[in-house]
Amino acid sequence: MWDFFIKNNRFAYLFLTALIGVGLYSISSIPRESSPEVVIPIGVVSTVLPGAPAADVESLVTNEIERGLSSLENVKEITSTSRESVSSVIIEFDESADLDKSILDLKDKVDAIKPDLPSDANDPFVSEVNFVDQPILTVAISADLSDLELTDLTSQLEKEIESVTGVSKVEINGVRDREVTVIVDQKSLLRYNLSLLDITQAIRNANLTFPIGQIINEGVSYNIAFDGDITDTSEIADIPISSLGGQPVYVSDIAKVEDALAPASSLSRLSVNGDPSQNSATIDVYKQVGGDITAITKAVNKRVEELKKVDGLLFGITTVPVIDSGDMINKDLLRLGGSGLQTVLLVVILLVFAIGWREGLLAGTAIPLSFMIGFIGLYFSGNTINFLSLFSLILGIGILVDSAIVMVEGINRKMKDNVHINKKEAAIQAIAEFKLPLISGTLTTVSMFVGLFIVSGVTGQFIASIPFTLIFLLFASLFVSLAILPLLASNFLHRRNTTQFEIKQLEYARKLESWYKRHLELYLHDKTKQQKFQALIISLLVFSIFLAINVFAGALAGPFTYLITLKSLQTQDKRSWPNWKRKIIWFPQFILVIVISSLISSTILPSARIVEVVFFEQSDSDYLIVEIEEPEGTTKDVTDISVRRVEEFLYSIPEIDSYSVTVGSGSQWGNGGTGEKFANIFINLDLDRKRTSTDIVTELRKQFSTLKDIDVTIDQPSDGPPTGAPILVKFLGDNLTDLTNLANQTAELFKEQSQTINVRTSTNNNSTEFVLELDKDKAAAVGVSPFLVSQLARTAIYGSDATSITTLVDDIDVVVKLNVSNDNLPTTDTVNRTSINALGDITVPSQVGPVPLSSLVNVSLRESSSVINHQDGKRVVSVEADVIEGANAREVQALLLAEIESNINLPDGVIISTGGGESDESNKAFMEMFLALIVGVGLMVCVLTLQFNSYLHMRYVLSILPYSLIGIFFGLAITGSTLSFPSMMGFIALSGIVVNNSILLIDMMNKLRKEDPSRSIDEVITITAASRLRPILLTTITTVFGMIPLTYAGDLWAPLAYAVMFGLIFSVFITLLLIPITYLNKPGEVRN
Repeated sequence: MWDFFIKNNRFAYLFLTALIGVGLYSISSIPRESSPEVVIPIGVVSTVLPGAPAADVESLVTNEIERGLSSLENVKEITSTSRESVSSVIIEFDESADLDKSILDLKDKVDAIKPDLPSDANDPFVSEVNFVDQPILTVAISADLSDLELTDLTSQLEKEIESVTGVSKVEINGVRDREVTVIVDQKSLLRYNLSLLDITQAIRNANLTFPIGQIINEGVSYNIAFDGDITDTSEIADIPISSLGGQPVYVSDIAKVEDALAPASSLSRLSVNGDPSQNSATIDVYKQVGGDITAITKAVNKRVEELKKVDGLLFGITTVPVIDSGDMINKDLLRLGGSGLQTVLLVVILLVFAIGWREGLLAGTAIPLSFMIGFIGLYFSGNTINFLSLFSLILGIGILVDSAIVMVEGINRKMKDNVHINKKEAAIQAIAEFKLPLISGTLTTVSMFVGLFIVSGVTGQFIASIPFTLIFLLFASLFVSLAILPLLASNFLHRRNTTQFEIKQLEYARKLESWYKRHLELYLHDKTKQQKFQALIISLLVFSIFLAINVFAGALAGPFTYLITLKSLQTQDKRSWPNWKRKIIWFPQFILVIVISSLISSTILPSARIVEVVFFEQSDSDYLIVEIEEPEGTTKDVTDISVRRVEEFLYSIPEIDSYSVTVGSGSQWGNGGTGEKFANIFINLDLDRKRTSTDIVTELRKQFSTLKDIDVTIDQPSDGPPTGAPILVKFLGDNLTDLTNLANQTAELFKEQSQTINVRTSTNNNSTEFVLELDKDKAAAVGVSPFLVSQLARTAIYGSDATSITTLVDDIDVVVKLNVSNDNLPTTDTVNRTSINALGDITVPSQVGPVPLSSLVNVSLRESSSVINHQDGKRVVSVEADVIEGANAREVQALLLAEIESNINLPDGVIISTGGGESDESNKAFMEMFLALIVGVGLMVCVLTLQFNSYLHMRYVLSILPYSLIGIFFGLAITGSTLSFPSMMGFIALSGIVVNNSILLIDMMNKLRKEDPSRSIDEVITITAASRLRPILLTTITTVFGMIPLTYAGDLWAPLAYAVMFGLIFSVFITLLLIPITYLNKPGEVRN
């Protein structure tokens, strides 16, 4: 089958040409993105209850909705947030659920709940959360313009950007929308005996257009419509409200009409090159579904630059790209692409020196050809090119070339050993000899990567492109090695006079083989040396297992592991156990000292933090995020003063290129939060800086700590999957006061720990509010309803939307407000700046005439919570914290939980939870990685048993797996790397690689025994060892060299590269001695 291409070479070259063409098309067409798409199935039910405080929203809306959704199927968790006027219920469905069907079921449930909601509540709105729908480009613009001029500028710029191909929408932040405000004078209301509701209704009725019907005139049907639209804002003042003495009363008679801008909900500023920040606006650009991020951002940036030319819309305007996903993707691809090119060059140069320039280049062709096929698979399977899939391609370079080396070296050896064989026959014989071990080796490697699909949740989605890419790549390399390379070798390899370089090359290779055979024979014929070698590697294995278990489970697991290992030594070979006991007596320094030292060292090393455990390594970032949170009730102007104090520290950091400030909301890349008490600063760092982002964060964190009266946090984006806070503790119960006290006590414990930073609670939203309690008897006596009073009070303070004027440019809201304080020059920004006494003076229309509000209500003060959170129907408060650089979040959280248990008494009915944080996600991911390892090994057992038809030989191959742990831990300790999720992936990848060498050895030993059963086992082993030494060393060296560029391609993936490099180096030396010794002692039966 595999020799089909050699026998039909003309068709084969046509096929190869087509394959390259489709591969190039796939490379050019495959979408590019920065990170893998992470989809979390979430639905949101949003309901507005105008004017209601958080407590009323919770009891009247949120609780009703949560009860109605209790029977909804495929639900993982229900959380909710009740805040003033708004209820948001968030439903997270199971990952296996059909999201479209689940959303439809959710809508049906919500429709059934509607009759139970308050009559004045708006209909609930069901939406689906799409984490992919994020801005791909954020541009900040700054200029010396008035608010109105800035609004007009951004409005025009919005249309310019929306015209760019691939842009779905543009959102403008930091500008004030145009608004018509009708500011009503209280004295005029009394004079004309009118109410605020009369004015609102009059304006609403004056702006109506609706169809009336049809008439038939002389056999022709005509539609009739009523057109009462307001077409210009100047018409508002002339709208009649009522009449007095036969004369109409117009809006202008009782109110000031202001065509200006709405009150600012947020403030934005921009600083460039250390200059003081200036007022600015930010523009968020979103892409269409399926759009190429790099192409769209490039087109938008080009359009912005065109508009900055003389006489252009942005001429003289400062623009700074705050976030440019296209640029980030290009940088990631360029950096990793450069690493990939370096890897290819290193591997090819190594092969040229090791096996000759023709053979080296021929084996090197496996890399681009395998990539072509791999890209075809990625493209047609709907995958994308992101930094993870590109990393996988680079990781695969060192792995995929192994099969090519074995095949090319085998063809070359057959041509040199038999001068009469032709090239095609040599290629066909090499295919026959190596196809089974290569197929088996590929399947064992694939088996380990298949296990990674077990990892679920956010982490599973995040890393899914790694096994997906590598599996495509490995099967592609197998096809290239068995089908394409023999075809090329049969045409381009030549039997020629041996050059001086090749003579030297062959001489050194034979010297190495002779040296290996000589030393191997010493071990094969000396039981004492064999036992010493086995004792040494088992002692090292004990050390590594101790270290691994202590890292994850603590020092108590060490003695248990020691007993298990000792028992395995006793049962490994019962016949030689007396010899083992004798050797232990005679070599106490050799074994007992090593084992005892291993036990002690493995207990001490984790505590000494020689090998640290983290979820994902924090890599250097070009961006920093600062968030500021003030106490509840703080206005944006006061928050802005605090922000400017924070900015003073930023001017002293030379590495800061620019930063943008937003007052009125938290960062979408940080902890979030909305309201005037929140602010965030997004910092762009200089790309040519000397210090890392972590160094800058550390310095700024120390400086911010001097601001004792401001809650400031600073962090940097992570390359890992999106997770919760590193440290997260939640308290669930019914009594909000108890929960708040628990959260505050826990926060104090967190702050006392030296390893925690940025401690924050969800209870920083309690405030004091005025409560207007209606005297129902007095209200009934004058014929006033509670709804009328509440609506009137809200309109007086916040205003009421009367109507909206549609123009060619935009829709303009018309808002009615009351001049509560009777200012002589009221504006839309100042009408609600008043006292509670002034509010009591507003008049309420009644059956007995206008009466003051103060005569109908009792005013009191109370403490309230502006936000009430639920989880699975219970109230919940949370305490979050970050950890300092180098700290282990899982260990810190365990320590803090112990502190909570010993220092805080939980009231009855209160539950403590840690779900949703980084520690919870990492524990789950590490456990699933362990399951993935078990599944991978199980699949390998099936493949090897099928190949060898022998349980014994299968065990021999797998016996090398645990010893790679020794190299991994020593490598991580030597390089100062962490035991992270990527390094564990390195162990899984390594498990599929190291067995290939054992497969090559045992497969050839079995073949030699079948060809000549009279050969001694010693002879079989030495022949095999000599012939397989060079391909084994070459594949190992190329894989190790292939990992080198990855060690500096990014901090996130360096531990994985180190794990593969050191684990493979140590494993190959163990393999070259362990497999021959084991096979010699018990060769087993060779079966077909």
